[in-house]
Amino acid sequence: MANQDRYDRILEAIDWERKTEETYFKQLQSKKTNAEKIEAGILWYPVVIVKKYYTIGEQVEIIVERKVRDVMSHRFKTGMGCQVFTVNAAGEKETLKGVVSFVKKLKMGILFGSHVNQLEDIEDRFKSGVELVYDEKPYTVMTQAILNVKSSQEEHIKDLRDGISKQSDFAPYQVSNQQFHPWTSLNDSQNAAIEGCLSSDRIAIIHGPPGTGKTTTLVALIKESLRFEKRILVCAPSNNAVDLLARRLDEADIETLRVGNVSRVGDATAHLTLATKVANHDDWKHIKKVKIEANEARKQAGSFKRKFGYKERENRNAMYKESRELKKWARELEDRLVDSILHKAQAVCSTLISASSSYIKDLQFETVVIDEASQALEPECWNAILKAKRVIFAGDHLQLPPTVKSKEAEELGLADTILDRMSDKIHHSYLLNTQYRMNDHILAFSNKRFYGSKLISHDSNSKWSLDEYPIVFIDTSGCGFEEEKHADTFSSYNKGEIFIIREWFLQHKDILLDETTIGIISPYAAQVKLLKQHIEDEELYRGLNIEVNSIDGFQGQEKDLIIISLVRSNENGEIGFLADERRLNVGMTRAKKKLVMIGDLSTLAGSELYTSLADHIEKDGHYQSAWEYMS
Repeated sequence: MANQDRYDRILEAIDWERKTEETYFKQLQSKKTNAEKIEAGILWYPVVIVKKYYTIGEQVEIIVERKVRDVMSHRFKTGMGCQVFTVNAAGEKETLKGVVSFVKKLKMGILFGSHVNQLEDIEDRFKSGVELVYDEKPYTVMTQAILNVKSSQEEHIKDLRDGISKQSDFAPYQVSNQQFHPWTSLNDSQNAAIEGCLSSDRIAIIHGPPGTGKTTTLVALIKESLRFEKRILVCAPSNNAVDLLARRLDEADIETLRVGNVSRVGDATAHLTLATKVANHDDWKHIKKVKIEANEARKQAGSFKRKFGYKERENRNAMYKESRELKKWARELEDRLVDSILHKAQAVCSTLISASSSYIKDLQFETVVIDEASQALEPECWNAILKAKRVIFAGDHLQLPPTVKSKEAEELGLADTILDRMSDKIHHSYLLNTQYRMNDHILAFSNKRFYGSKLISHDSNSKWSLDEYPIVFIDTSGCGFEEEKHADTFSSYNKGEIFIIREWFLQHKDILLDETTIGIISPYAAQVKLLKQHIEDEELYRGLNIEVNSIDGFQGQEKDLIIISLVRSNENGEIGFLADERRLNVGMTRAKKKLVMIGDLSTLAGSELYTSLADHIEKDGHYQSAWEYMS
């Protein structure tokens, strides 16, 4: 009964999150003018349709290009629902719903469903735009997954369902009589994780702190597993994470198939997508020819005038019949081709939501690997788990959890991941303990605070740095750099910290080489927006390899130099979600050779977390007052 109650709570949480998202989009779309919608990041306008074509399954896809070249932030991401609109000569607005298939700089791809089956349905008239719309599909998929979990009578699903609910261990078993031979290219903890996962029954976890070679370990594990299994399902919550794994698996000579929405314009995963594999196959030319003939027959049938005789009517009916038969033949040929490509694949890669894709619904898997599991909601994980007999989670539950917008959903536990729930509860949980990213001094605080001092640095990176101080804290206390609030979003920003960043670059530009990668990150969206504009406007930064983003948006990335703007500075000691230890852990562990943190320690001092950080900086780093940059 307790299990039933738990999954009922998850269903309720999904519905709260769905309603919150729907309300959010209604509020965004209540903005009246195009300028307001562009400012809110939900509209690209104007755009030009630069390409339109058929993809697999006779789906229509278009590529639009944004003509406004100003640096504008937006909310469009791969997989999101959108509507393309055109305005005709009479000023009437016509819309078609689609899904974003890729976003790259000024270009975006939109894939349409069965409601658009002819290229002629898409017309680029006088003015066109693309607007984000509420998309219910992820919530429908997650709801159905949990309903299937609740009702399933399959033994392995019942085992996983009950074990995850009760947080109980799972018995080991021997996958094969063949012995595992450690890889000489991997360290001891990586080999131990692979061997342990191979002997797991229903569930195993690879705990991969920052820079410990989690992706390398997963690729080796999948390659080992394919000695005993025909194919493996490989998933992650985001398209970027899936694309990274797909590229690495392909480089390891594993027959890899990328299913779902993915950037196909100059992307390194282009040749791995189902659409490209179909288009590059020898049989595709013949299928395409049949499709063209079917379209021509349909056009000819439609070209007959309203007044015509018996002979013309017979010819028109014959042409329509020929068109239908040719289309049916083309579909059959394409289905056979797609089926052959699917069955040849050894690693099928998709997002967790796309694991229910119609293309792979009939494929069976022994194992599903879920990467970035610390960012994955439990119901979307189940959407993938339902397709296999065991699951291997990989990630770091000591970094940020998935974003949940609804307070009610969060209270019902939607942000609690399976990785977090099970990491310390099962025998088959393996820590990767050697990190290949950071200088030892950058690692030290997170290692002690979050990982029980279990991590060690590899010789290749333990001492590298840009100068004599790998970790620096610039304290703005007493400088009058108080935070401000954005009038509409209530997000915090701090112009004084941006001034300090500029002064830091003026004083330290000599240590930055052409190849030095730089990340400037902040917990607050308003500060990120100001930083992006600042970097764009200032000649000082020309030629430097700088990326600006939120701490949350930077999870999974790394740069030689990381500068963190903490923003909060007030008399009340309010620090908001800076108090989340995992956010600080993510921010600090993005840096490889140098970490610069800027903040008001008098404001932060009310938190034990930042008091500990200040003590650490005093002993193992370099403390500076912001006054040193203000002369």
